[in-house]
Amino acid sequence: MAKFRILMVADVSPLEPHGGGSRVLREQSQRLAARGHEVTVLSRQPEPSVPAEIDLKGVSLRHYDVSRAHALAFFWSSIAGARRAYRGTLAGRPWDRVILHQPLSAVGVRRLLPRAAPRIYMFHSPASLEYRLRAEHPSGRRPLLPAPLAAALLRLTESLALRTADRVVVLSEYMRGELALVHPRGTPPVVVIPGGVDLRHFRPAEDRMAVRRALGLPADRFLLLTVRGLYPRMGLEALVEAVGALREALPLMLVVGGQGPLRTALEAQVGRMRLAGHVRFAGHIAEADLPRYYQAADCFVLPTRALEGFGLVTVEALACGTPVLGTPVGATPEILAPLAPELLTDDASAEALANGIRRVAPLLRDDAFRARCRAHAEAHYDWEIAVDRLEDLLVGLSPGAEG
Repeated sequence: MAKFRILMVADVSPLEPHGGGSRVLREQSQRLAARGHEVTVLSRQPEPSVPAEIDLKGVSLRHYDVSRAHALAFFWSSIAGARRAYRGTLAGRPWDRVILHQPLSAVGVRRLLPRAAPRIYMFHSPASLEYRLRAEHPSGRRPLLPAPLAAALLRLTESLALRTADRVVVLSEYMRGELALVHPRGTPPVVVIPGGVDLRHFRPAEDRMAVRRALGLPADRFLLLTVRGLYPRMGLEALVEAVGALREALPLMLVVGGQGPLRTALEAQVGRMRLAGHVRFAGHIAEADLPRYYQAADCFVLPTRALEGFGLVTVEALACGTPVLGTPVGATPEILAPLAPELLTDDASAEALANGIRRVAPLLRDDAFRARCRAHAEAHYDWEIAVDRLEDLLVGLSPGAEG
C-alpha cells in the first residue's frame, strides 16, 4: 500500500483530555503513523503551557494559539491562528492527503492547501446545534452575539469547510442524517466509518471486586457508572431522578465521572433528594484510569437526551465487558440494538431510565452476557477496523490537478 504525507487540521488538540473529537483525532493520527504514513497534525493549543511543537508517538504535532477573551475572539482567532500557523511552518509541503476535523481551522487553511491533495472532512456533529445546546446553560457572562446569530455564523463556517472536501466522513448513520438536515445542499459524498476502542487498553478485569476495592467503591451495590460532560443535553438530571426512584427497590450506587457547568446543580439535586449515599461525583477521570471504572461497574448508563453522534464511552464500556443501558437517542441504537434491544430505554425520561435499569438488572452480573459485550466490541469497534476503512478511503481518492 502506498505511504502518504498526511496533514490533519483540527480545532481540538489530540492532547486534550476531554471530548470525543480529540480522541478520534489522536487514534487516527497515531495509527496512520504506525502504518508508515508521514502524519502532521495542526491544531489549537489546548493551554498556554503546552509546547507549540511536539512529537506524539510518531506524529508531528503543531499547535497554534487562540484568544479566549470571549466567544467572538475565540472564533476569529481560531480561523486566523490556523491560517497563520500553516503559512509559517507548513506551507509549500507536498501533502498527498488532507483530513480536516471541525470547521474553524478548516476554513483557516482551505485556500492555502495544495489543490492536488484530496481532502476528507470529519463531520463529528453540527457545530451550530452543539453551540445551541451548550448555550442552554450560559456561563453567566453576557455574550457578544446572541445564541441564534452565533449558531448561524457557525453553520455558515461549517458549510464552507464541507464544500472544500472531496469526501465527508461521519461516525454513524444518525450523523449522516443530521448532516443532510443541517446542510442539505452542496455536501460532497458521505462515508460512514464508526468510531472505535483500543481493545488492549479497554478490556475486562480478572477480578472486578478487586478493582472496586482499589477504587474505594462498595462491593455490595449494583454499581452504575456514567462518564459525561456535565451539560444539559447529557440527561444527567433524569438519571439522578431515576436512581432516586429505585433506591428502595435496588441497592444502587451511581458514579458520575466528568466535569461541566451542571456540577453544582446536580449536587444540589442529590442533596434535595437525600441521595448522598447513592450518588458519587468522581470529577474528571483520567483516560489511564477509565478502564478500571468501566471494569468495576455493573452497568454503564448513557442517559443522553440530544445529539449523541456516536458514543466512544459506549464501546469502551462494552470492550471492558460492561453492559450499557442507553436512551434511544442519536447513534446509540446503532451500537446497542444488534447486541440486545433490551439495553435501550423507551425514551430519555427519568421513568424510562428507571424502568430500563430494573429490566436489565438480572443481566448485570451475568458473566456470559458480559462476555457477549466484549465480543460485540471486538467484532465491530476495534480502532484498527476503523483505520483500515479510513486508509482504504485515502487510497481510493484520486489527486486533483494542481493549478
